[in-house]
Amino acid sequence: MSVTLTKTSKNTPLLIHNSYSYTIDRKTVTKILWKCEYSRKYSCHGRLHTTSNYELIKIVGEHENHVGNSRCAATRKYFEKLKQESEQNHTTPHNILTQVNIGVPDEVRVQLPTNYNLKRNVRRWRQVTTTAPTPTTIDFPAIPTKYHQTTRNTIFFRKDTGSDNIHKILALAFIETTIVANAFELLCTNLDDNYQQILDYIEGNYIGRRRGRIRRQASYPIDFWGMMERVKNNMHRSNNNVEGWYRE
Repeated sequence: MSVTLTKTSKNTPLLIHNSYSYTIDRKTVTKILWKCEYSRKYSCHGRLHTTSNYELIKIVGEHENHVGNSRCAATRKYFEKLKQESEQNHTTPHNILTQVNIGVPDEVRVQLPTNYNLKRNVRRWRQVTTTAPTPTTIDFPAIPTKYHQTTRNTIFFRKDTGSDNIHKILALAFIETTIVANAFELLCTNLDDNYQQILDYIEGNYIGRRRGRIRRQASYPIDFWGMMERVKNNMHRSNNNVEGWYRE
């Protein structure tokens, strides 16, 4: 009986022969030695030797403590095809399932998870292959290019305003009110004179200008626009408690 080559969930080679699955144990110059995928879980001694081109040479040992699965090869092939389509096809998970399920025998279908879980797999595989690395600092240089368009190649992000500190001023509303002034001063030290006019405006209206060692009252005090406590308490971020009331 011939062997079937597929891959594990970790994308490593998996050989299927006579309803049993094998993973690579070790390699030599001329052949590959395979061990039962349950060699550790069930202490199975089933082994198999192939050439470097995956042609069967001989079977060694017996699968004494577990039975094979006649549907194993077809099921694994199904998941391999589903993963491949998920990574290469940008259509919806529902459409991918519809396409992959064409011609799948009923005995394989009964072995599969629900469509909901299969769609979750599609989304997870896509995330692994398409998601850019998560920034580790707030000073990442730019929005990754792959996020400039949708999966349907429609451009929706046309200009990156950059990571200058001037864009971080809005974040002052989400830190402790007692350190807002210090945080504002820290941002100011990292901006050049080109931003002085807007910094003066923000300081006068929202922070309070310095007068000696203290600051004057701002036109809009920090306690008025600070959102830290509201976010912590899962409250509305609007200061207007009746906002939208007239729409009721």
